[in-house]
Amino acid sequence: MKATSPWRLLFICAFLCGMVLASSSWAADPEKAKQNFNQGLTYEKEGKDSLAIVEYKAAIEEDPQFADAQLNLGAIYFKNKKYQDALVNFKKATELSKENADAWANLGRTQYKLNAYLEAEQAFKQALTLNPNGAEVMKDMGLLYHVQKNWGALIDQMNKYNTLVNNDYLAYYLLGKGLHKVKKTSEAIEAFNKSIQLKPDYFNAHNGLAQVYQDQERHDLAFQAYQKAVGVEPDNYLAVYNMAISYQSMNQKEDGNFENIDQIITYWNQFLKVAKKNPKAKELIPGAEDTIKGLTEMKTALGQG
Repeated sequence: MKATSPWRLLFICAFLCGMVLASSSWAADPEKAKQNFNQGLTYEKEGKDSLAIVEYKAAIEEDPQFADAQLNLGAIYFKNKKYQDALVNFKKATELSKENADAWANLGRTQYKLNAYLEAEQAFKQALTLNPNGAEVMKDMGLLYHVQKNWGALIDQMNKYNTLVNNDYLAYYLLGKGLHKVKKTSEAIEAFNKSIQLKPDYFNAHNGLAQVYQDQERHDLAFQAYQKAVGVEPDNYLAVYNMAISYQSMNQKEDGNFENIDQIITYWNQFLKVAKKNPKAKELIPGAEDTIKGLTEMKTALGQG
């Protein structure tokens, strides 16, 4: 047998020693990871997010399989609206902890913020598969279906949610919106009124209720609901516009003339005051001005001027 030269033995020994040293330097240290993680928790409770991020990253570096560190790091990024960064951590968390409903829920919320609606829906569904009574995820699903205008799914999701949580004004508003869109008007009215009962100053519920009444041509009730909506948001030009229309419609007589012309004009002037501050309302301004002009002429013709 041919003898191995001393220099070759020295090279092999040095190579093997290097492998040992390299593998040792990359070995995970779960205990150190836990220390970093706990320190991150402390910093986070103290409102020191930047320091918490450093500790959570250190925990992940020590133990790349540390799912909770991925979750907490993602949550800080999400809170600070760094959604792309949060997405990376939440995706990793679902890979490391496939049965963690919170990880899937947070992934879905992040995808929703990034307008990745189909992906968000799948993540939410997985979260609900793991935790069928996850009320907050049901609500998240409802918000998603609202954006997608998937009214049937929205109604189904909000009904499930409301069986678990019956004091959420937003959920009843979303339910009312879905019911209105599928023309279940009496149920929509009930849902909007429930939302208003829970939060009397919630603009969207008053406005949604008014739209139902307006569609039914119940102009007096529409006007009352729009009045309340405008009371909450006086600068919402569409609500003021619809309030003026509803008041004018409820005061129209069979002969085409109007009662309370001065008050009708007052509401249209209220609209113009709001509209002229909002570039989005510019297309509605000429029509309102023409309406005021026509009402003024009618008032003169009727001898009321």
